[in-house]
Amino acid sequence: MDINANNLNELLESVSQAIRCKVAGCVEAYSVIKWKKVSFIIPTAPKPSQRPRLSGYRVYVPGAAKNATFFNNNVLPKLKGLFIETPCKINLDVFVETPTSFTKTQKCLAEMKILRPWTHTGDIDNYAKSALDQIQPNEKRGHVGILSDDNLVVDLVSRKWP
Repeated sequence: MDINANNLNELLESVSQAIRCKVAGCVEAYSVIKWKKVSFIIPTAPKPSQRPRLSGYRVYVPGAAKNATFFNNNVLPKLKGLFIETPCKINLDVFVETPTSFTKTQKCLAEMKILRPWTHTGDIDNYAKSALDQIQPNEKRGHVGILSDDNLVVDLVSRKWP
């Protein structure tokens, strides 16, 4: 069923007053949420996460321990005990090396954020997975992290820049 303005009005008219009040209450509750903004920089050339591998009876992600160690040593101390256990939104800007195949004009346009890299720089979903894996606690790292579980992420915006 396509919902346009006429259909929506008909639908709203058929809904009971009690349901309208509940929906209005939900909308109001959501609109007054005070989101806390936390920004941090992971100062390294990013590497996209590799695909999980199977070794005997265990599954592992190559390079995950190295990423986690870097995060624990260089980023976590600056966050002063932050731990997220509620729904959250994440904006992820990944800055990759400008491809060597770019001309001087292309490099200039890329630095102005007009031209974006698209080949041989890694898939954006793998960069996002790597970042989310780094910020979650892991038993091998002594349960250190800032996000209790990545299923709490309700909004993820990922961008790749040169």
